[in-house]
Amino acid sequence: MSQSPQSNGASADTAAQSESRDAHLRVREEQFLRDLKADRRRQSIRQLSLNILGIVLFLAAWEATPHVIPWMNRLLFPPPSDVVGTLRELIESGELIENIRVSLLRVLNGFIIATILGTLAGLLTGRLQLLQFLSDPILHGMRSIPAIALVPLSLLWFGIGEPSKVALIAWGAFFPIWLNTYTGVRDVPPVLLRSAMSLGAGRVQTMFLVILPAALPFILVGLRQGIGIALIVLVAAELAGASSGIGYMIATSHQLFRVDIMFIGIATLGFLGYVVDRLFTLLQSYLFPWYSSGK
Repeated sequence: MSQSPQSNGASADTAAQSESRDAHLRVREEQFLRDLKADRRRQSIRQLSLNILGIVLFLAAWEATPHVIPWMNRLLFPPPSDVVGTLRELIESGELIENIRVSLLRVLNGFIIATILGTLAGLLTGRLQLLQFLSDPILHGMRSIPAIALVPLSLLWFGIGEPSKVALIAWGAFFPIWLNTYTGVRDVPPVLLRSAMSLGAGRVQTMFLVILPAALPFILVGLRQGIGIALIVLVAAELAGASSGIGYMIATSHQLFRVDIMFIGIATLGFLGYVVDRLFTLLQSYLFPWYSSGK
């Protein structure tokens, strides 16, 4: 049965209206995305500007302190104008760059060991109740021992070389990684596990397809905390038996009464901590774009 010209015209009008509505929605969506990107760009510029302003104000207050307070000794509290000259000398001689390289290599090695052992221990204690009960008093007791208390023992066991420093860093970074991984694995919603079992998933499939993705936010938090603690333990590891590194530079400058070099070492540790943390968040956003810590 043939359609009338009126029905054909009505169908054409409806199709045209639908296309116009879709085009209008696309335009609004594109405009929304442009506005969102522009807003994020403005927020980033504002945040960066405030960060720079905060640094400038801090340096200005630091520079003014020895001049405002008459009894302040410039040797004990050198202003940035004095520290910058020393910083230039350390950079030109290559001493600072070499110390940074050595320290970062130690942190990287210790963090890798802590990541492997901490994640594995968290998975096992989080899923095996018997192992959890057996290891709880030992792990939680060891977690309360500061890494600096183990420096003499580490030197006796591993010597004054690199293994003792890497071992101390791995010790400090292990516990936040283990504890966060354990918490994430333990607190996986039971409905997810039952759903996987009802669909025929085995233990290995459940672990990699359900448990690990569900525990991912906790694991990432543990890794982020582990990086920060690794940099903290680095100083304790390099204060004894080291011949290079940022901690070694701080210790020797104390013996030589060079407060300016001590300030440079301390500021370098803070700068490295900030940069490493930012790089971790960027890598996290790249590898896991669906998860964002918001910081």
